Amino acid sequence: MADVDPDTLLEWLQMGVGQERDMQLIALEQLCMLLLMSDNVDRCFEMCPPRSFLPALCKIFLDETAPDNVVEVAARAMTYYLDVSADCTRRIVAVDGAVKAICNRLSLRLSDDRTNKDLSEQCVKVLEFICTREPGAVFEAGGLSAVMKFVCNCGSIIHKDTLHSSMFVVSRLCGKVEATSDSLPECIQSLSSLLHYDDAHVADSALKCFSSLADRFARKGVNPEPLDAFGLTDELIKRLGNCGNRVPGTPFSKTKQTGGTPNATPDSKANFGITTVVNLLCTLCRGSSEITHKVLRSDLSQAIEDALKGNER
Repeated sequence: MADVDPDTLLEWLQMGVGQERDMQLIALEQLCMLLLMSDNVDRCFEMCPPRSFLPALCKIFLDETAPDNVVEVAARAMTYYLDVSADCTRRIVAVDGAVKAICNRLSLRLSDDRTNKDLSEQCVKVLEFICTREPGAVFEAGGLSAVMKFVCNCGSIIHKDTLHSSMFVVSRLCGKVEATSDSLPECIQSLSSLLHYDDAHVADSALKCFSSLADRFARKGVNPEPLDAFGLTDELIKRLGNCGNRVPGTPFSKTKQTGGTPNATPDSKANFGITTVVNLLCTLCRGSSEITHKVLRSDLSQAIEDALKGNER
């Protein structure tokens, strides 16, 4: 790898017609190996500077004729750059249409089978890195809808760490949703379904997203009633009643099925659950008289009593 000429590598990366695809793929594999195996980051970035190579990688995403295997290696190279330096994020965002192209590559995989899983998972990792610095760019590129659909439709066939990375992206992007956003109804529907997800991390992340949305509504003085369009308050009251019996790490939707452990000592995860549920219910009730009346007509008192049996807090 030490004998690789950076100028030649960059030239090959910018190919992409006919048989030149093979040379482009070779260059991408060599770049990945160089980034992965280098024990001197400064030397590596001097040889393959992000200011030159990241735009070239972005152009591969922008090339609609690029095959999946080529784009997947390009995404892998991006993650290596981003893993070394978060400053590389701005160089990707600066390429017009690059972030949207990454989101599109992810959404295009929804109707396919496992053959495209590697590409989808690499796209999620790239978006996760970008969201640590530039979540607004991902949101404007339609990332929330793309990642949400990916989780709902493909969550069962992807690796768990990819699923959790996807929810990190969703959580960051929900902080950008406005009450007037066109994506809000779809977002609420998807999050409501994810509250019942088998993976406890996904279900709890969906709860955090609702908290973020409710806080944004409260700061803007907007009625949060749309958040309850798919039974959010009913789910919150159910969770409140189940907090005392929840086995840490178990989805709330399965607490009653497994029977829970009533005498178990609640840990920080259980405390997180009840705190988030109570705070979210309070925020919703403060902002909406309709939700307040609905909660008062529910089994709230019984749910509170059940919750207190599990934890004196």
